[in-house]
Amino acid sequence: MTSMKRAVVIITVALGAHVGASAIFAQDRPKKLLTHDVYDSWKRATGEAVSPDGAWILYTLEPQEGDARLVVADARSGRTDTIARGVNGSFTFNSDYAVFTVKALYADVKKGKIAKKKGDDLPKDSLGILALGSSSLAKIPRVKSFKLPERGSGWVAYQREKDLAPGDSVKRQKPRGGGDDADEQSDDAKKERGTTVVVRELSSGKEYQFPFARDFEFTKDGSKLIVTTTGNDSTALPGVFVFSTAAHAIDTIASGKGSFRQPAWDEEGTQAAFVADRDTSKARQRYFSLYLWRAGKDSATLVADTTTPGMYPHWLVSENGRLKFSKDGSRLFVGTAPVPLPDDTTMNDEETAKLDIWSWQDHFIQPQQLKMLDEEKKRSHQAVVHLADRGFVQLGDTSLPAIDIGDEGNAELGLGTSDLSYRRSRSWEGYSRYDLFAVDLRSGARRRLVAGVRGPVHLSPGGRYAVWYDTGKRHWFAVPLAGGKPVNLTANVSVPLYNELNDVPDHAAPHGLLGWIGRDSLFLVYDRYDIWVTDPTGTRPAWCMTRGAGRKGNLRYRYVRLDPEERFITAGSRMLLRTFDDMDKRAGFAATEAGTAATPRLLVLTPHDYGTPQKAKQAGTLIFTRSTFRECPDLYTSSMEFSEPKRLSDANPQQDNYLWGSVELVHWKPPKGKELDGLLYTPEGFDVRKKYPMIVYYYERNSDFLHRYFAPAPSASTVNIPLYVSRGYIVFVPDIRYRVGHPGGSALECIVSGVKALIARGFVDPDRIGLQGQSWGGYQTAFLVTRTHMFRAAMAGAVVSNMTSAYGGIRWGTGFVRMFQYEKSQSRIGRTLWERPDLYIENSPLFRADSIRTPLLLMHNDADGAVPWYQGIEMFNALRRLNRPVWMLTYNGEEHNLVQRKNRKDLSVRMLQFFDHYLMEKPAPRWMTEGLPAIEKGKTLKYELSGSPALPRGNHDAP
Repeated sequence: MTSMKRAVVIITVALGAHVGASAIFAQDRPKKLLTHDVYDSWKRATGEAVSPDGAWILYTLEPQEGDARLVVADARSGRTDTIARGVNGSFTFNSDYAVFTVKALYADVKKGKIAKKKGDDLPKDSLGILALGSSSLAKIPRVKSFKLPERGSGWVAYQREKDLAPGDSVKRQKPRGGGDDADEQSDDAKKERGTTVVVRELSSGKEYQFPFARDFEFTKDGSKLIVTTTGNDSTALPGVFVFSTAAHAIDTIASGKGSFRQPAWDEEGTQAAFVADRDTSKARQRYFSLYLWRAGKDSATLVADTTTPGMYPHWLVSENGRLKFSKDGSRLFVGTAPVPLPDDTTMNDEETAKLDIWSWQDHFIQPQQLKMLDEEKKRSHQAVVHLADRGFVQLGDTSLPAIDIGDEGNAELGLGTSDLSYRRSRSWEGYSRYDLFAVDLRSGARRRLVAGVRGPVHLSPGGRYAVWYDTGKRHWFAVPLAGGKPVNLTANVSVPLYNELNDVPDHAAPHGLLGWIGRDSLFLVYDRYDIWVTDPTGTRPAWCMTRGAGRKGNLRYRYVRLDPEERFITAGSRMLLRTFDDMDKRAGFAATEAGTAATPRLLVLTPHDYGTPQKAKQAGTLIFTRSTFRECPDLYTSSMEFSEPKRLSDANPQQDNYLWGSVELVHWKPPKGKELDGLLYTPEGFDVRKKYPMIVYYYERNSDFLHRYFAPAPSASTVNIPLYVSRGYIVFVPDIRYRVGHPGGSALECIVSGVKALIARGFVDPDRIGLQGQSWGGYQTAFLVTRTHMFRAAMAGAVVSNMTSAYGGIRWGTGFVRMFQYEKSQSRIGRTLWERPDLYIENSPLFRADSIRTPLLLMHNDADGAVPWYQGIEMFNALRRLNRPVWMLTYNGEEHNLVQRKNRKDLSVRMLQFFDHYLMEKPAPRWMTEGLPAIEKGKTLKYELSGSPALPRGNHDAP
């Protein structure tokens, strides 16, 4: 049987199988079509958590628009408590309370925004505390955040919103005149004021308050809370305070005018650190210093400032650097930075030119520099203080930007990485390279290990080895930080460790790493299916832990990390593996033992899509989501064996009232290459004897998502599959396999051959087929309609129409130049514009715009940070000049994909109207027949269907 015949059989059998069931089910009660009105009510289960003892589970049922509700369930009895508007729930470590945010009423917030209220004038959230078992609920109003101890219980700390005093919402008058007094008053007005932090004992409800607080942190065991305050310069001074939850006592460890920030605890909760600017002058340049407090001491002591031996000249302690203690508490890591250039007060806006100077020697081009500007202003470099002797050592600096310390900060050597020599080439390579250094934490001395490694680079948990994948040699390597040459860890592995399906003009990426068994003992990596164990010393050859069972059975095995704090896997411990069948797309889980060569024991493998499981910290209870195209991702619970999973949530019972549809995996043979897969979505009650309109949507490969659920939702850029299927459309999602240099032609071959295979079955109307794609899919849509007239209508979002002008353009969202995308990445040309201009022209729809006969709806937004807006403009103007039916939707201020919900709803309406007109023979809306002149903008949407004659349909020719 040929591949084409195989496709015919699969499509016939699969579709015929569900016709009868759908038809019978539809007779039970009449079902409704999905419409744009249903979006807001569709919910999802989010924020799921299981209590440490496994006895309680919580989740939020969140509508797309409206008020959510928190559900807290007793896992044993099934009894639930429901809290209106509850979100972001957490359990206390002792599993006796659930703590969460209670959102303000959605309608009240929306009303306030419509009235153009901002900040403090909008309704505020509350804090909710539920006593598990008793259902006793406490609510505390106007709370903006809360924290629970990581491994302690009995207390919660929360920060209130700003207290509204009379006149607070009245705008302050600017001081008259000018000069220094006006500047000082303006600075004072901008000065941050903290708000009250409260620490509350959960059992008694007793509270202790810290007014004008800025930052607050519990120790891991919850025995202490540190709070920094800003003061108000009148009744309260700034300071740093430590509250003992055992003694119910407050210690002042620093106070006085200044700014106190970044409080941090060590592992045991016996040491705390913070940075402070205690200069009482009004100097523009502020200097922070590092302070340390130890339990039992009266106050914190200065540890480092600009005068500390070891601090670089003209450097300072950064207010933005993260403070962190080593695991054993012997070291304190701090960020430092060069003293910033002072503002030149002699330069004024009236006389000084405003310009950007682009230099060919810059590491990053100007747009990228401007995007990184705030990050650069806050950039700090790692230093360490050895607390026993207060020795200060600068580890990283501008020539070695990144330092990673293994063994949770206890290691004697750190891994330094520098990309400085490779930043320019990143513009056309699209990836980073690094030089690796070993850095001595006692002296700061550096020793080069390897040059030009393509990232990312990983440090072993114990800090002894740096590991990376060499894309050229196609193997994993390790180098010891203590000295020695790089070792090929996988030299004896004969199966590909890289992505065999790679079709971009660059070295294939690896399938990834799993992690380590033992602190630094064994390093685990993946091939497409299996798990391999390597020896970082290179002494023992690599071996397959899953014994090749994955490749033999087309099953992918991937490790599920159930403990978020896990740094390495203990030898012999149970490992949970996610499984996926490459052939029929079933998913599930298996189990094996770490470091043991064995075929994993299959626990469950079903035609579902599974979310990542969570495990109770102190019990074997699992929670996870499970779904199919017809079943929304509801929350389930089970044992570690996945036996008899129990559904907890019922997020969308209303779905039973609507016509939905089914999905099948289909196969066909394109003109070149191997057989391809695709997804075919068909309406409920589908009849193979009828002919249906079909929309083809695509983006790379999607067949692995056979069991993915799509909620009816307003579109950010693409067709909403359930909506279209409910309304009588077939939706076809083909996989695409590319040939380097010919991405457009590759898409044409794969898509058209798949469409023809379906037409041959008789249930697709060849005169009513549409195309839809966004971004890379939008480009392919524009390309296809220049090469074939088989499609009746097409919608393309964020289309690249002219690769010659796009090649040297900017991705404005990141500031990156677009060259890498064409030479190495998704656009798949593989050569520079000057090496192969013919390929850029061949693959650019604009150069064959005169061939287009298909009515085209474009969407290209004026703030698109990925594909420049002018690409859509070039395409629109060409078709307008050629007098071809074309429209372009430009949402003002919107990005590559729509963010604002009102705009998503608008696009959903217009896209469906467009396809309904051309594929369902419905009247065109007025915005299509009349346009929307600028003078009418904001006054009418023109959704109304027009009574005028049908719009031009182009010279459509059936295949």
